[in-house]
Amino acid sequence: MNDNIFDEITADLRRDRMAGAWAKYGRYIIGVAVAIVVLVAGVTGYDAYTTAQDEAASARYDALLNEIAEAESQEKIDRLLAFSAEENNGYGALAQFSAALSQAEEGQYDNALDGFDGLIARRGLPQSLRDFARLQGAIILLDSGGNLDSVESRLGGLLDEGNGLQPMAREVMALAYTVHDKPLEARDLLLQQITDDGVSGLSRARAEIMLQSVRGGLVSLPMPDENVSEDKQEN
Repeated sequence: MNDNIFDEITADLRRDRMAGAWAKYGRYIIGVAVAIVVLVAGVTGYDAYTTAQDEAASARYDALLNEIAEAESQEKIDRLLAFSAEENNGYGALAQFSAALSQAEEGQYDNALDGFDGLIARRGLPQSLRDFARLQGAIILLDSGGNLDSVESRLGGLLDEGNGLQPMAREVMALAYTVHDKPLEARDLLLQQITDDGVSGLSRARAEIMLQSVRGGLVSLPMPDENVSEDKQEN
């Protein structure tokens, strides 16, 4: 991705190409925001989880990453999965995350989904990272044309107040509603995103652009609480 990636995303969204923009940039858009959350989780939760494990596992994981640094994608995936199966600790979970993300990037959606489901089922994993696995599973379903009910099921608890991934979950859910021709539901989520004080400026700006696209199909319908966003921008 180049330095002007968000200019490209904005341009596509403004040209009413939401589906195309998602196909080209969706995982990157969400990934940027999620990376921040995961880094915070790493400092406050996952770091403690992994450092409590055998230090030798850390050395083995570092050695694996060095060994596969120049390997082909499938070899990387296979080696990561093998490591994950052998290591019942935090570093095994890290390897499983990496493998599932790589599988998704390679279009191996079913395998990636299975990997994230396995992470969700790991009771010893911090809840924040199990939630991250749920979010990634929903993104995979959206990428691969999964049905709306499945996406909603994945995002269920992530849309609750107080969940750190709520803004990203709203964005994915709004995109899913748009793709599945449910503009009213998409509009409502985007309005929530715009008026949420806890949302980053970048996420809010993206939601405003997406809302303009959704409004294109709702010209004859009322847009509730429009003045809320305008008041927020003036303050």
